[in-house]
Amino acid sequence: MRGARKSWIINVCIAIDQLGNAIAGGKPDATISARCGYFSRVQETTFRRYWRLLEWVINFTFLPIDGPDHCFRCYLWDRAEKHEEGSDFMRALLGVLVMLFCVPLSLVTWLFVLVFPSTRWRKEKN
Repeated sequence: MRGARKSWIINVCIAIDQLGNAIAGGKPDATISARCGYFSRVQETTFRRYWRLLEWVINFTFLPIDGPDHCFRCYLWDRAEKHEEGSDFMRALLGVLVMLFCVPLSLVTWLFVLVFPSTRWRKEKN
């Protein structure tokens, strides 16, 4: 895929991700992945198990193309962003959004790297 087209697709995916986060009670400039990475690893919360479950689903979805710890790396990349945990209803809505989008998307990402092995994430050598 050419650079400009790939960049456009990534930007659109990030914008959709930020929209989903805003719909589910998060800050509109933060992604769902960064929010999950923050609440599952950084911020103490009584809902840590919930955030870790969402983090696991998202990490599994993007593992073949982005490598391990997708959510935590998203949080680190945009560390200055503030995150809101949201009400019980908003957390439930977020869980539904993650499951609705990540389960089918994980099939796509895993099949994509089977068809195009060169797109598989590889650890960078230092």
